[in-house]
Parts: sequence; structure tokens; C-alpha cells
Amino acid sequence: MNNPDLRNKRNETLTGERGFTLLETTIALVVMMVMALAVVSLFVFAIGYNAGANDRALGLAIAQQRMERLRKTSWTDASLNAGTVNETATSGGRTYNLSTTICNTSDCGGTATSKVITVQVAPTASTSQWSRTAATIITRRAAPAVGDYLP
Repeated sequence: MNNPDLRNKRNETLTGERGFTLLETTIALVVMMVMALAVVSLFVFAIGYNAGANDRALGLAIAQQRMERLRKTSWTDASLNAGTVNETATSGGRTYNLSTTICNTSDCGGTATSKVITVQVAPTASTSQWSRTAATIITRRAAPAVGDYLP
């Protein structure tokens, strides 16, 4: 059982193996830390862009709600008079600047029977520059008219 040849062979195998040195291990850890920092910075950018996208999505929802309200309003209602109305709106705990412009002159493409409605929404405080730009929705609304319809 105690064969000296087997014992020597086992010791040769163990002493012939080389492991990683402290320097190699340290270099590997530094490389992995640099890679981890790069990944963390990507996560920080992703979080910022997701917050900006949320701001834009909420702003567009506010603009669409305003536009639907103006589409539903009677043609002769005072809220459809030409001019610009600026106000603030809150959605999702965030505040937005809301600008509604109604034009019925040829300067902007409107006529006596057609109005151009522009709704712009911009967040008041946003983390990223691109999400601070106003989201704009433009539509044309025509007066109800009685006339001949072609079959």
C-alpha cells in the first residue's frame, strides 16, 4: 500500500503545478474593475435616458389630452378663439409647461372656416437636455359646414 514510487509521483505532480502569482491576480482584478466601471456608467446613462423618456411620454399624454378636449369643443366656444394660452400642468408628480396656440389666419395656414391648433408641452425640470425640448402636436380643425356631398 505504501508504494514509494506512487508517493514520489504524487509529489512531483503537486510540485510541478504552477498557480497564478500575486501580480497576475492583481492585474486580472484591475482589468475586471475597469470593465465593471464601464458597465456601471452605462447603467447610469440608461437610467437618465429612461427618466427623460418618461418625461416625454407624460408630456405627450398631456398634449394628447388637451388636443382631444379641443377637438371635442364646439366650434364657437371661446376656448377656440385665436391666440396663445400658456399654463402649467402636473402629471405623474412632474410639472409641465403647456402652450396652446390657435390660429385662423392665413399667416399660419388657417382660414375663416379652418383653424390650426398647436399644443406644445415641455417639462419644467428634467434631467436630460433632449427631454427638455417641447413635444408638439399640430392639427387642423374645420368648421362644420352644410353643403353638397358627392356620391
